Amino acid sequence: MYWTRLAYRICKVQTAASAVGCGWMWSEKLNNRKSDGGMTGDVCYRICTIDRIGLNDLSGHSLQRKTYITLIHLHLQDHHSFIIREINKFLCGNRFGMDSGEFDYQRRTGSVKAAGNMYGGSPSVKKSHLDIPESSSSRARELHMARRDISRYKESRKAAESVKAQAESELSTARKTVKDLACRIEKTNHQAIPSMRYVERLEKSSGIEENVLAERSRESHRYAEVMRELESVKQELSKLKLDMASVLEEKSRAEKEIEASSLKMRSNSSSVEGLRKEIEEVNEEQVLVELARIEALKEYGEIEAEREKEANEFSASVEVAKEKLKDLTEEIDHCKELENKLAVTLYDVNFLHNELKSVKDKDKLVQGNDSLKGTHSIYQSGEELEGSPLLPSKSVKEELEAAKKELAAIKEEGFRFMASMDVIRNELRHVREETARLKKGEEKTELTVQNLNSKLLRAKAKLEAVSAAEEKANGIAGNLALTLEQLKTEAEAAKKEKELVTEETAKIKEEIQKTEAEIYSAEEKIETSMQELNAVKSSEALAFDNLKSLIEKTMQARASASQNSSSITISNFEYEYLRGRAVGAEELADKKVAAAQAWIEALKASEKEILMKMEMAHREIRDTRVEEEKEVFKSERTHSTKRRVERELRNWRQNSERTAEPESLQPGLARKSRRGSDNLTPSRRPKSRKSASPATGMTGTTSFTIKKKTKVIPNFTKLFSGKKID
Repeated sequence: MYWTRLAYRICKVQTAASAVGCGWMWSEKLNNRKSDGGMTGDVCYRICTIDRIGLNDLSGHSLQRKTYITLIHLHLQDHHSFIIREINKFLCGNRFGMDSGEFDYQRRTGSVKAAGNMYGGSPSVKKSHLDIPESSSSRARELHMARRDISRYKESRKAAESVKAQAESELSTARKTVKDLACRIEKTNHQAIPSMRYVERLEKSSGIEENVLAERSRESHRYAEVMRELESVKQELSKLKLDMASVLEEKSRAEKEIEASSLKMRSNSSSVEGLRKEIEEVNEEQVLVELARIEALKEYGEIEAEREKEANEFSASVEVAKEKLKDLTEEIDHCKELENKLAVTLYDVNFLHNELKSVKDKDKLVQGNDSLKGTHSIYQSGEELEGSPLLPSKSVKEELEAAKKELAAIKEEGFRFMASMDVIRNELRHVREETARLKKGEEKTELTVQNLNSKLLRAKAKLEAVSAAEEKANGIAGNLALTLEQLKTEAEAAKKEKELVTEETAKIKEEIQKTEAEIYSAEEKIETSMQELNAVKSSEALAFDNLKSLIEKTMQARASASQNSSSITISNFEYEYLRGRAVGAEELADKKVAAAQAWIEALKASEKEILMKMEMAHREIRDTRVEEEKEVFKSERTHSTKRRVERELRNWRQNSERTAEPESLQPGLARKSRRGSDNLTPSRRPKSRKSASPATGMTGTTSFTIKKKTKVIPNFTKLFSGKKID
């Protein structure tokens, strides 16, 4: 009983065949919507609303109104807006369903929120960024923001495409509905014209009462049907206006999103330019480091050459000093031998001198003795004097003079030897001083060589670190170049898509203007048809009054006739009407039962669809929760890795600063100038090297560039470490 009552409420009744044709026109229109809009899904029965008429009995007995129902078989459109409208109409009854644009907007905002949760993280995670230095994390944050903006732009682009497709489908449906409304208005106008003519004919031919009553009932049905159709047309026009407003809102939202994406692309381009500048600075620093390395290698080669030269000179001077020492020792030995010979000769000379004195004394004492005694004593003295033979006095004198000359010569040679000995002693003293000085210089040179070796080792370590940093910078620069190319391609694609979107929006605006013009013309046609219908209604009211008067006359005539006889005379039309009523009632009952069954099946199918949608929604919620948990875990892991990398970089910076402090305290030694003299003291050599080195001004620049590079490199390491983890 409930379903039959529901069917009675839903069904509206019609008797005229034109109304049945109009109902089938509705079915054809909706089937066309199915073929054009992509209708799929379940099959249900939609009941066309048709008016009903009433007819009073001539003899005072109230004739029940005749009801006809026409069932139209439809396929519902498998579209979000239509399904949601039908479900909401069935469940709530007092409000329309969610508009497809709003549904897509909510879905898009939800996706944007999910993207924000995926890239932005929770507020607690954002608070953990505060203790990170801005200089080391700003660039990575900007790149993450750029990626997030690009992903949002892609999502907004997809949403705009879906909105555009939806707007196109809605515009096509609006055009079709406008065309259908125009066709219906024309049909109603065509139907109203013959009805008016026929009413005029019936008014003229007042002799045939049955035909007049039937035509009157048909005209009233047609008028009510036209009024209902006009109301439905108005409702559809209001719906179309709402759809157009929603489409305009979506279009404005899409334009705003496009503007925001263009602003974001501009900001990304500015960040890309900043990255380019940083890459250029890194390349300049790399060139400076290469130049400093070349200068250091040149200085190292020059220092090695000078050290070898000084070592060779020192070895040559040492050999010369050794040779001089050998010569001096030989001369000293020769002088000692001469001194010994001189002592022996002096001893002999003194001895001879004493002997001569003794001989002279003896000559004076023994002048009167014999020559034999004198010769014998001389012979004895000669034997005592080394067994020499006895010589005469002249020879002795000559020998004495020769000995005196030899003694004088020996004395002169002794004086000369003494002078040469003094000179040799002075030279020895100078040689000893020079050897001591050379030893001190050699020790100093060894110290300088050790310092230079330590500095060279440090410079080699720095060069290795710089080369490793350069390799890292080159790799990072290559990756940045690839990212820049990707950003350029994406920017170009975004520009092209923006141009396409602008063109499509312009086309949509033109189509909207056309549809508005068509709607305006349709409203004007509806107003004209309403005026015509009002005129027809007034003429029908006049005809109805005339018919009432005729009916009253006929009823009076029949009453007077029935008083005389027990039978009642009725017209053939009334007889056929009463005869076919039973068959119509049976058909009506069968149709109502079929409609109720179809309605029950449609409700079951809608309930199944709702349950399936609820299950899908629960699954999507679970998937989104799992994805959110994964994103939170990934964000926490990326933050932990970033903190660890920053801690390592901070420790590395502290160690580099600690190692740089003792290096800054030690004075830097440079190469020796080639124009300097060889007689400079070793204490002056570091000063001359420091003043002559051309790389003294470069040391500060190299240290600055290395520190600056260490500031740039941690950002890139954090960036790519985050990329790998993401």
